[in-house]
Amino acid sequence: MTYVFVGAVGFLIGLAAHDLAIQSLSETTPLRPFQGICRVCLHERSWFHVRCGRCGRAVVREAILALVSAAVAIAFLHTVGWNWLLVPYLGFLLLTTALVVTDLEAFRIVDRLNLRGSAVLVGLLTLTTAVDGDWGDMGRGVAGGAAYFAGASLLFVLARGRGFGAGDVKLSVQLGVFTAYLGWSVLGWAVFGTALIGGVVAFVLILGGAASRKTELPYGPPMILGAWTAIVMVGVGAIPIPS
Repeated sequence: MTYVFVGAVGFLIGLAAHDLAIQSLSETTPLRPFQGICRVCLHERSWFHVRCGRCGRAVVREAILALVSAAVAIAFLHTVGWNWLLVPYLGFLLLTTALVVTDLEAFRIVDRLNLRGSAVLVGLLTLTTAVDGDWGDMGRGVAGGAAYFAGASLLFVLARGRGFGAGDVKLSVQLGVFTAYLGWSVLGWAVFGTALIGGVVAFVLILGGAASRKTELPYGPPMILGAWTAIVMVGVGAIPIPS
């Protein structure tokens, strides 16, 4: 029953994340999740309609995103357990899902979401640690965020901003915190997964003719998927949680 509940919450997280992502792309649009924003005409369709009343676009990507989010939420539950730590990790899922959409939609890791959201999530993780956690885990998480940020900054300098932007550098902080909180090996696998996923996606797109070697592809989604994958690997025992 717990898995069903968390899966339902994850489904709602996916819907909310899509709205937040589309709204955040405009600095003047207020952030109001669950409005059912059409990504084409920005009409507030509401989630009770499966097709936009203004442009006629059917809800497809939103439904897929919600299902993926539900599956990841259940996997996170399996990793961190039914305790207060699940709350910041579901918040992490909400924010990173929204950032996947913004990067795919407009090649942007939106500061409006990322910076404020990261600060709130780290604060929530700290509060959770104070209530029912280990300060050693929090210290490792903060150190992991700093380490990932340093590595991402170096990559940004070496790439001269081509294919790896400043938004990706800022994104690395929260990814480092939430993976290293579970263990240094989790952060390591997140980085490895990022490179692997990014490389495979680029290879497939180039092979299929959808991109060339000079095409700049969004790097935020592989970073986020790499972090998700590493956290999920802890839950299935592929990466042991440090005792």
